[in-house]
Amino acid sequence: LIPTIKQRVYSICSSSDYRPGKCQLLVVREDWQAKGGETKYGLCSSFLTFIRSGAFCVAHSTHSVMQMPEDKSAHIFMAGLGTGLAPFRAYIEQRKFEKAKGHKVGPMTLFFGGRYSKAEYCYRDECEAFEAEGLVKCCNAWSRDQKQKIYVQHKIMEEADSIWNELGREGSTGYFFL
Repeated sequence: LIPTIKQRVYSICSSSDYRPGKCQLLVVREDWQAKGGETKYGLCSSFLTFIRSGAFCVAHSTHSVMQMPEDKSAHIFMAGLGTGLAPFRAYIEQRKFEKAKGHKVGPMTLFFGGRYSKAEYCYRDECEAFEAEGLVKCCNAWSRDQKQKIYVQHKIMEEADSIWNELGREGSTGYFFL
């Protein structure tokens, strides 16, 4: 009679080494206007948005298709929009952890964006701190913050030489994750 709720898949946005015993998710609550004008909210994203601190929820992890390169010195390029930042925040935290352990870590370049930076720049303070520390170069694109629309692909083009050096030339060892 009552249909089963379909499984939702969310990306973990934290490194288990950097934040032992914790698993953080980046969730944006879904909402939309129904035909009658009523605002509707996503079932699972709303539940996760309003769950109280310290409360438990049943979940399970699945095998990730995205794996950090074994070579800690490899340049990692990452591109995502909105909640697509989640796995890349975890990557940056993992590199921070590795660096704190005394490992030599390679550069990271993050291409991230959305429409409005004030409303959509998740983890802005952290990203700016990671950038100031030299862990990552943030190439942000906000399409509605100025008159001329700027998209992630524009930022990728600005970094074309660096991308070619790390991914295209013979002997290059970089990675690009979308």
